[in-house]
Amino acid sequence: MKFFINAVIRLNNPFKFLGVILFLSAISLNAQQKNEANLYINGPVSILEYDAVDNSAALDNGIGFGLEYGRYLSDNWSLRTGIALQQYSGNAKLNQINGTFATEDSEGESFEFRYQFTNYKERQEASYVQIPLLVQYEGRGASRFFAAAGVKVGILANSDYESEADLLTTAGYYEQYDALLEGPKFAGFGKFGKYSWSSDDLELKTNVMLNLETGIKLSVSEVSSFYVSVYIDYGLVNIFDQTSGNRLLEYNEDAEVSFTGNSILNSAPGEVEDIKTISFGFKLKYGLGF
Repeated sequence: MKFFINAVIRLNNPFKFLGVILFLSAISLNAQQKNEANLYINGPVSILEYDAVDNSAALDNGIGFGLEYGRYLSDNWSLRTGIALQQYSGNAKLNQINGTFATEDSEGESFEFRYQFTNYKERQEASYVQIPLLVQYEGRGASRFFAAAGVKVGILANSDYESEADLLTTAGYYEQYDALLEGPKFAGFGKFGKYSWSSDDLELKTNVMLNLETGIKLSVSEVSSFYVSVYIDYGLVNIFDQTSGNRLLEYNEDAEVSFTGNSILNSAPGEVEDIKTISFGFKLKYGLGF
């Protein structure tokens, strides 16, 4: 012991001291596997969070899958990375939406287009490929506590939304004639019943998340283990590539009029400025040491 203490004192260079620590850590790993590969599933809550319109959490579609690689620095500490796929959902609901804007009909006559949606609903979904960088601490024994923390970078894989209303009612007001037209439908005026549209581009950006996880690691054999944990992934950045100023419903002045819809997230009365992600719940993980 005296020899060891004197040797440490002689290491006045901090880099030499760090080298000794790493060397001792490597020695301590001789009795255990230095690497671990994990396969996991997590969920169930994974949300696109925004505040401008009524947004209810989607509890039924927040499942994620992933592969994780861990490199042990000592018996207790390891660095973790990997790849995962996580899906997020959001729901916007409004009892009634009214809108007006000036446009022209197929004959070039200017008028004010008026529309009303009754019981409007919109569901948004996005999938992200995530790459984590985590630090994990675990105790000792066949059943041991563990905790992990770090960041994840999410790359958008795909996004889409579906909008529908129980009733779409439209009308056209011609100020030059002081006339309000509530028909015919081929001109774009009337009651159109249930109306829906969708798009495969929600205009989202790369995500950065804080990850926290804690739970129990159970040894199944000398080289395999099973993890049961709770986790939270909290989005740190705004992922919405906002393009506000759109109309929720566009009037297309063809010979037979048609409509084009947009997302409530970038249209009045929504026009959301920030969207962040949050995912939390339980994680089940199987690990194999090598």
